[in-house]
Amino acid sequence: YEVIAKFDRIDGLRQGSDVRLSGVKVGTIKAIHLDPQTYLAVVHINLSPEVELPKDSAAEIASEGLLGGKFLALLPGGEEDSIPAGGEITHTQ
Repeated sequence: YEVIAKFDRIDGLRQGSDVRLSGVKVGTIKAIHLDPQTYLAVVHINLSPEVELPKDSAAEIASEGLLGGKFLALLPGGEEDSIPAGGEITHTQ
């Protein structure tokens, strides 16, 4: 399913980049665009259907190493309710 996340900066992140949870690939970046109202980068994330993220989960841009590319790391929260398809990860770094 697809969710979105909004960031101030997404340097090095691109369409097709990995989305990982605990170091395991659970999805990919489907698309990236600029919100003309807020000037934030909006990242569309395709997740595996078996991944159910709690509503208070966070997303951060991480690096694979000194010369490696960037990927989106998901940090699951503790809330019982999940982010629905088409929902938003509101905690971003």
